[in-house]
Formats: sequence, structure tokens, C-alpha cells
Amino acid sequence: MIVTVLGGGNGSHAAVVDLSLGGHDVRWWRRSAPFPDGGRLRYRTHDDAGEVTPALVTHDLGAAVKGADLIVAPVPATAQPELLDALTPLLAPGQAVAFTPGTFGTWLGAKRRPDVAFLETGTLPYLTRVTAPGEVSIPVISGNLPVGSIPGTGALADDAHARFAAAYPMAVRLADGLDAALSNWGPVIHPPLIAHNLGAIETIAERFDIHADGTSPSVLATTRALDAERIALRRALGFGEPHWPLTDYYAGRDTSMYPPDAKARLLASGLWRESVTLEHRYVGEDIRCGLVLNVALARLAGVEVPVGAAILTLVGTALGEDLLAEGRNPRSLGTEDLDELRRNAREGMTMLAA
Repeated sequence: MIVTVLGGGNGSHAAVVDLSLGGHDVRWWRRSAPFPDGGRLRYRTHDDAGEVTPALVTHDLGAAVKGADLIVAPVPATAQPELLDALTPLLAPGQAVAFTPGTFGTWLGAKRRPDVAFLETGTLPYLTRVTAPGEVSIPVISGNLPVGSIPGTGALADDAHARFAAAYPMAVRLADGLDAALSNWGPVIHPPLIAHNLGAIETIAERFDIHADGTSPSVLATTRALDAERIALRRALGFGEPHWPLTDYYAGRDTSMYPPDAKARLLASGLWRESVTLEHRYVGEDIRCGLVLNVALARLAGVEVPVGAAILTLVGTALGEDLLAEGRNPRSLGTEDLDELRRNAREGMTMLAA
């Protein structure tokens, strides 16, 4: 299968490695940054190490996606609109594009090209970091990968999910793209870590491991409460089990999105001892986009979300912004009608929107 990977971040490096090892014909596109020599990537996983070379590396987006069976885009949610502006005119009807994860990027894609299937996952398939130019470490790969699409049903969706499952055999199909967006763990794990640890983030910097040092019992209490709000929203919108409770990850259950020993592997790797600023993806993607989306939808649905709202207030104050007004809220998606959101996420867009 021809699989195109878009982007140059941690997730894109890991996807090039994983999909190449899976036997796929991998193309790798980056906007302008140089590739490692020949596109070769050295990798280290939990139990293996080696090197892969994708079939094609290119800065030509059209060449990268032409004829691709699946396009995988592990790009930040904040980069999705600009990427989609360049990408959607190049796509052929029936192609499949997967945001990993998506933060409801499926909606943004489907508005532009309703004849293309847009998928998104509930988490990045990998816990990974680029460790040097041309080198990536992937200590954890997802064991259960929730994925939904817009449209959620029909031949276009069925074909796209079959292609995605061929690339990611651990895929678990969800009802649609909104179901997947509300399964996303990023807007639950990272906002409490940012809100509770701003002092350490700004003063200790790269000496502070936000996952090892910042995940204290009191922070986890906030995380559990925020996850309960996410699950309450899912129930209010009619989504059923599984709700992918984050407690499965911390308890090491095999129903988690990651293997039971994922947390131990993450901490042992030491890869997350890095500088996390207010410009980090945890803020731009998981707070400005993901948490804003969850809180705004909850308010439309009449679901009380005091923890999520408080985090937006605290972090927004630090940033000097009204996050709920400026982030990925329903108004920015083009509708505040929950019935329309649910219907179009499930059935697909009926016409090309502006």
C-alpha cells in the first residue's frame, strides 16, 4: 500500500519508521526543512533498533499525495487549516487522509472536500521523540487506536477505514470523527500539567520533566476530574462505550490506548525531560484547540465542566487571551447547532462549504 506521511515532527518521524517496517511503500513530505541523508532514519523501539529509508522524500506535496492509498498527517491541530488549504485541491475523490490525532480536524477537511474521507485518532499512535537529526526513539506504540471518520458511514468511510486498518492493525473503529475527537486524551492529560506546573515550566525549563516531576497526586486528581467531564459530554451527545477512560492508562490496563507498561517505558526513556513553554504543542493544540472544543461543546449540550473552564481561565490569564472565544470552538467550525454537527459528522457533508 502507498502511504504518504506529512510533516517533520516527532510523530511524522515515527510514522515513517513504523509504516516502512510494516512493509508499506512510504512517501515522506516536509514543507521545506531538509531531510536526513537520503531520507534514512535510524530508530530505536522498545525491543529493536535499525534503519529505514522511505521510497520517496519530497518537498512537492502534489507528488507526495498523488495516487496514495492513505495519507497520514501527524501535524499539530494548529497547522491543519494551512495544510488543508494546500492539500485539498491536490486530492482525488475517494482518497483517505488521517490526522493522528485530529482534534476534530476531520470536520475542517470534510468541509473543504466532502468527496474525500478524513479520519482522526484519539491519540498519537506513538510515544516518541526525535533524538538527533535522522534519529528517532519510539519506546511505545499504541495497542488500541480509536479512529473515526467523516463521513462515519457509507462506502467512502468503509474503504478509508479498511486502508487505515491495513496500516494500523490495532485500529478500533468509532462512530465518526466527532466520536474520535471526544476520545482524544491530549486535551485531558496536558492541560492540568500546564496549569499546575507553570512556575516550574518557566523557571526550571529543560531540567523539569513535566510527566515524571509534574504528575503528582494532586495533578492527577485534576486530570481525573477533567476526564470525567469529557466522558459526561460524550454521554450527553449519545456516544456509547468505550469512552476510553484515562484511568486505564495510569492503571496499566490492556483496555488503554497504550500497552499496560507504557507509563513505565515513558518514564524510563527520559525523553520527556525537555523544555515546555507556553508555545508548546500542549498549549497550542491541547488547550487552544482540544480543551476549548470540549468545553464549548459541553456548554452547548448543557453539561457542567467547571474543571475545564477553570483551566481555560487560568491559562488564558497567563497568556492574556480569552481562549474560549479565540480557540477551536463551534463558532470557528461554522455552526453552533449540535444536531448539525452530529448529523454531518456521521453522514458527511452534502456540499462543499466555504
